[in-house]
Amino acid sequence: MNEDKERQNRFAADIMLGKLVKWLRVLGFDARTMLLANRAVIESLLCGGAIPVTRREKFRDIEGVVFIRSDHHFEQLMELISLVSISREEVRLFSRCILCNAGLDPIAREAVSGAVPDYVFETASDFRKCPECGRVYWPGSHRRRMIEQLESLTGWGLKEGEKGGAE
Repeated sequence: MNEDKERQNRFAADIMLGKLVKWLRVLGFDARTMLLANRAVIESLLCGGAIPVTRREKFRDIEGVVFIRSDHHFEQLMELISLVSISREEVRLFSRCILCNAGLDPIAREAVSGAVPDYVFETASDFRKCPECGRVYWPGSHRRRMIEQLESLTGWGLKEGEKGGAE
């Protein structure tokens, strides 16, 4: 993967953009929330290969900073996708923890016994676990609704199990 593509996959979003960060993580992007308080923080992020994302007017004209106009998270997501030219091929649905941003690891069904509801244990077979916070993820109705929302917004056709889709 070339450096430009790798750069597009790392975001540092201002603390006011928490819901946007959650959806970037759902799409599989490394997305962190932090206080973008001054130009030194912005410059440090840019030098480190992250893309600063903010709604703060004072950073609007700094090259490399993505300035978001909307105050609604789905509109923010669409703005970001457009401004950074994110493609469907870059998406790795549900490959990151939406709480702490770590990459998820596959985990054997037997290993989640007692850690997930009994019904989920009996009916699901694909589980992922966050190595940082320990949260366990599995495909279910919430995941399907999230995919439907993203498909409706982007028109990408994100089918589970496909390249560029859920992994």
